Amino acid sequence: MRRDEVDRLIAENGMVAAGGQLGVAAILFTYRCSIACRHCCFGCAGERPPVRMPVAKCVDYLADLHELGRVIHIAGGEAMLYWDELKEVLTASAARGVQPHFIESNASFATSDAVVRERLSSMRDCGLVGILLSTDPYHQAFVPPESFIRARAISREVFGERNVWASNCPDEQVHEHAAIARDEARLRDYVRAHPPTLVGAAHRFCEFLPTYPLAELPITRVWRFPHTGRDCAIEFDREKIWEVHIDPYDNMQTNCGIILGNASSARVPRSSSGLSVAPNVVAEMVAAGPGNANFVTRLVCEGGPLALAEFARDRHGFAIPERACSKCDLCYTVRTFLRPFYPDILGPGEVYGGF
Repeated sequence: MRRDEVDRLIAENGMVAAGGQLGVAAILFTYRCSIACRHCCFGCAGERPPVRMPVAKCVDYLADLHELGRVIHIAGGEAMLYWDELKEVLTASAARGVQPHFIESNASFATSDAVVRERLSSMRDCGLVGILLSTDPYHQAFVPPESFIRARAISREVFGERNVWASNCPDEQVHEHAAIARDEARLRDYVRAHPPTLVGAAHRFCEFLPTYPLAELPITRVWRFPHTGRDCAIEFDREKIWEVHIDPYDNMQTNCGIILGNASSARVPRSSSGLSVAPNVVAEMVAAGPGNANFVTRLVCEGGPLALAEFARDRHGFAIPERACSKCDLCYTVRTFLRPFYPDILGPGEVYGGF
């Protein structure tokens, strides 16, 4: 789908509906975050290195991502931590007509009405159509409920409700999220009822969840579709994958912690202002099928995490556990073991608890 078709779909149906239909693609501007959610797939936190994507490169990558026919956004970490640089990106990308459709945020920036209105107005003036805001007991362990409530209300004024990707839960429930976060017993119940994807920081929630023999791991819904068997092919299907993203280290990923390639590998100088692609390696990777990116993606697409575990055992002496909480739990355990052997495929360090 062409960029103009994506924009028309957003105009007709709203950003949230369009994103759900088309999937998304993102710039991970930084792994550093204003908070440290215990469910974070990327392991983002305040102590992560303050690495962020340079402005010119970010604009070039936004142009690349727009060729994928998806709804485009900038995320992190928390990109709003670096508002001045982020605003430069938005201004420069708008000048080239490649601005993202929305920004993803945990709403920690929303310390006052004035701050929220100033930032959202700047985003709108640069051609952005919406925002994504997060709320749940993980986020509200750090972000005051009032910040999310303020950001959601003003975002709906600025962008319209159908362009604000956020929970419609009442304000009282947002406050309840904070109460759950303060009560470990209630948090345990919440995790069991809403199990997170067990990669990155979320892996620590295994202590809250039941385990199963590997042959009986339950079918799970990771992003958009439920797994129907032992393999993970659906997570790397070029049509069905939920997200394609590029991080500040130029890593292309669809699944947290499995690197599909380097987005700058085919870039040649264009001018002093940035880089160009010859060709667009991001679009080429998606067209070729992310499942064909490397031996790790091929193994999990063909046989799932158990196939990867058997490879790790046979090649590197990995001791396969008898039980796991889920396929993602098993996969992350195996990948963490394999990372020292294959750091160019299994990374970056933030996702695996190091950097």
